[in-house]
Amino acid sequence: MKTVIATKFGGPEVLEVRDVPVPKPREGQVRIKVHAAGLNYADIMQREGLYPNGPKPPFGVGFEVAGTIDAVGSGEIAYKAGDAVMAFCESGYSEYVVADAARLFPKPDSLDFAAAAAVPCQYLTAYHALLTLGNLSAGQTVLLQAAAGGLGTLMVQIAKNVGATVIGTCSSEEKVELLSELGCDHPVNYAKKDFAQEVKRITNGQGCELVVESVAGEVFDKSMRCIKTRGRLITLGAASRQPATVNAIHLLANNLTVSGFHLLAYTVDGEAMAKSLRDLQQWLGEGKLRIVARHQFPLVAAAEAQQFVSDRKSAGKVVLTTGA
Repeated sequence: MKTVIATKFGGPEVLEVRDVPVPKPREGQVRIKVHAAGLNYADIMQREGLYPNGPKPPFGVGFEVAGTIDAVGSGEIAYKAGDAVMAFCESGYSEYVVADAARLFPKPDSLDFAAAAAVPCQYLTAYHALLTLGNLSAGQTVLLQAAAGGLGTLMVQIAKNVGATVIGTCSSEEKVELLSELGCDHPVNYAKKDFAQEVKRITNGQGCELVVESVAGEVFDKSMRCIKTRGRLITLGAASRQPATVNAIHLLANNLTVSGFHLLAYTVDGEAMAKSLRDLQQWLGEGKLRIVARHQFPLVAAAEAQQFVSDRKSAGKVVLTTGA
């Protein structure tokens, strides 16, 4: 089978497509024939050696897939061969992967495999960051940075589904149009407008109850100025490669809360996970959640796909397809 390996830390050129044996599931595991593998910004940061506690090269790239179970290991497993699933795994950029049964979710019938590949990481991150950690509720205003990406497009819709007002930043007029289609109340093209000034105008100088950002650096600093008194900011990453710093005096003077978010700490919360998946099914059934997966690349073009994301050309989820 084909798999993608990061041979060393560096640019997209360090990604190598290799032929390796098909893995065998161990006790408590299943093997999945991958139809689509999700591409996440964390994959790029891992490749560059910038991801906290990330793998050391050489390593298999990717950690979320959607596909069909074709083999089941020993032990009590609630899945069988032929089941369509979504999963967290290792070496996700592969034609076959093995995954722990505890890290699987049934694929909703209403989603194709490309869209389903966005659920394990991006939907669950969007949901738990906004609702489980962020406590976003009806009547509040949220600022979402990079709102037109795979994660951002889901956050926009989830925030609207709970009755919040959404300000979303993006980098082009094409992305402004996409955000408007998804229900974003105030799309802001940061290439043309200062988003901090726009937030001040939109909120009549009050700021937002919640800000979610994944860029760090200058964007983090400006985002801090967009928080309402007693509001909160959640940081998901550092796409700018610039560390973020927090002024403790500014925090205490304005009663602000700054939190970091990492999804794995929430996947072990059974109650929160069950609620997130119930809401997913409800919103899909009601037509209130659309997974935007416009960009699909063949598995062998993984390096090109990662560069596409790095160049900010993507809108919505980017997936790698195997042709299965």
